[in-house]
Amino acid sequence: MDKGSVLPAEISPQLLRPLAYRVLSKKYGLHIKSDGLAQLAKFIGNAFGLDWRRSAETMQFLERFAVIWREQERGLFVDAVGVDAVTQELRERNKTAKQRRPARARETTLDALVRPSDTDKAAESPGGDVTATEPMDEDTAAEEPLDWTHYFKVIDTFSQQQFTYDVTKKRYRLAQPRDSAAGPLSALRLRIPSLEANLSHFPTRYHLVRDRVLRNASFQNDDVYNPLSSMMQLQQQLDAGGAPLASTAYMSITQIKNLLGRDGKNFLLLGLIRKDSKGSWSLEDPSGTIEVDISEAYPTKGTYYVPGCIVLAEGIYSSAGNRFRISSITHPPGERREACLEAIGNLDLLGIHGLSNESYISRLDKELKIRLHFLEKELTDHRFVFLGGNIFLDDDMIETALAKLFDVLERDPPTVLILPGSFTSTPIYPSSDSKSSSSTAAYKANFDALAKLLSNYERLINETTFVFIPGDNDPWGSMAYLGVAGTLPQHPIAGDFVTKVNRICKHVVWGSNPTRIAYLSQELVIMRDDMCTRFKRNSIIFPTVEQEQKQEYLQLQQELQDDDRSVDLTISQLIKSRDQLPASIQESRKIVKTILDQQHLSPFTSQVRPISWDYDYTLHLSPIPSTLIICDPTAPKYDVTYNGCKSINPGTFLHKRNVNYIEYIPSLRKSTEEEIAV
Repeated sequence: MDKGSVLPAEISPQLLRPLAYRVLSKKYGLHIKSDGLAQLAKFIGNAFGLDWRRSAETMQFLERFAVIWREQERGLFVDAVGVDAVTQELRERNKTAKQRRPARARETTLDALVRPSDTDKAAESPGGDVTATEPMDEDTAAEEPLDWTHYFKVIDTFSQQQFTYDVTKKRYRLAQPRDSAAGPLSALRLRIPSLEANLSHFPTRYHLVRDRVLRNASFQNDDVYNPLSSMMQLQQQLDAGGAPLASTAYMSITQIKNLLGRDGKNFLLLGLIRKDSKGSWSLEDPSGTIEVDISEAYPTKGTYYVPGCIVLAEGIYSSAGNRFRISSITHPPGERREACLEAIGNLDLLGIHGLSNESYISRLDKELKIRLHFLEKELTDHRFVFLGGNIFLDDDMIETALAKLFDVLERDPPTVLILPGSFTSTPIYPSSDSKSSSSTAAYKANFDALAKLLSNYERLINETTFVFIPGDNDPWGSMAYLGVAGTLPQHPIAGDFVTKVNRICKHVVWGSNPTRIAYLSQELVIMRDDMCTRFKRNSIIFPTVEQEQKQEYLQLQQELQDDDRSVDLTISQLIKSRDQLPASIQESRKIVKTILDQQHLSPFTSQVRPISWDYDYTLHLSPIPSTLIICDPTAPKYDVTYNGCKSINPGTFLHKRNVNYIEYIPSLRKSTEEEIAV
């Protein structure tokens, strides 16, 4: 037999059973089915030939096979389908390893485990089995470059795969798809949220936040606890950029049910703050509810506190009236995206690199993520353009503004163009007269006019992907809520209204609200919501904060009176603090920090902002995205980075006769504000 070749052998499954049992069953606890053993014997016979028994590489291959089987959570039983999938995964990992190593470099890869010991070169046969061939030059066998379009995906909320969180095992499990329900009521089940979803969506959110908090270094030691000061030290730690706390400042969380009979003691609680049926503030966790007294509570600054937020509250329990007197309150500490992904085992929640099923759980491959990151750096010409909100197509001024914008973009078309709604200035709503039908016809005519306008820009409609995000005035949510913020998530605009736009544009996506975009190694979340005004309207008023503001106001009045008497005033005397930030920047930081610390796109109670229980998981920001775009015309435009998440608000599309939009370059992860005079 020539060197570099191997004669495939047909191995009886019974001959392989002792070796497979020793590695797969005894060491890794797997149970081998007869069809799985036969498929494994066939693969090993083709890969290692007659020397499979004497070769130590057979044992190494079985070890690697078992490790990947466990990584992919394929269960305890090794079957033929799983064997084919795992061996294919081994081939893919081998390709990745070959591309990452330098040319001519010698490195141990999967090929060494599936080829005979007297050669280091192997190739795949057309049938999928591994056979040995003559050695190949590594330059000619180099991996083909990645195609970025394979890793670019706009993910609709209603097609996003669902994972449920197992509280006991602290891991995600793939939920059964909704369309798997059989029977005449299956269509009804798709539209009506289930009672189980209503009962589970708060405990799921709570336990995700709690597990994130317990991963924080400040909560790693339960033996030492310094009450009534740890919360302030925690805030100082966060402001200082993560410096470790003193040894006496470690904190532990107590469940509400464990407060009973412990009168006058200090505790730290984690729970959802809301008003109870009596109109009093209460704190709730899965173990129970307790009334809280916030009259002496000192909240940490820089965030909003609204009903529906999960907060850390420190204070004293009083058995009289079963009340918890809060002394300090703060949001849970945030967590970076990489740390959260590592904690959940790099689970591919969005199905970017492959959809999960009952026998296979998709995970983010670290080596592939590195390759995608380097590919991002190479694609310097890729640009995302985020337009401001309220693109009212029934307004002639908006049409003129769009024409000027398209004139600019036509010279160098962006990769993606995001257009947030609403696309009509008045909500579409049902009526008993003919006005209802005319309003829907006018709505369709507005998009037909947009299609006619776009037809003048050949490069733009052929090279750019258009993503439309609905607003409050767009159907069909406006039919029920008449332009008021409705249920989240919001369905995409119906295809009956946009047929001409679909015909004109080569790449167009009618997204939901919110919508996610997977771009190589990045995840972008886009949402259209008037969140700033909702935070302000529903912000909890703390008496201590009001008292401080009143004292500051009186002190400011006194200083102004003193300044009027003084003729020699300097600039430094007029400035309260040298590091004082403008009000718009402070406001934007409060919004971003609140959302990312809560890790939820709607941290409100259902009375403030209703959500569809079945789709609450699509509003979670765990892990936080690479980039968060919240189109909020009621808030100032901002570009804020917090915990590695870049948060952007493009503002209003047309403001003071200027077109506002944000240009984002993913290769640099930088954004610039652009304006065009109309």
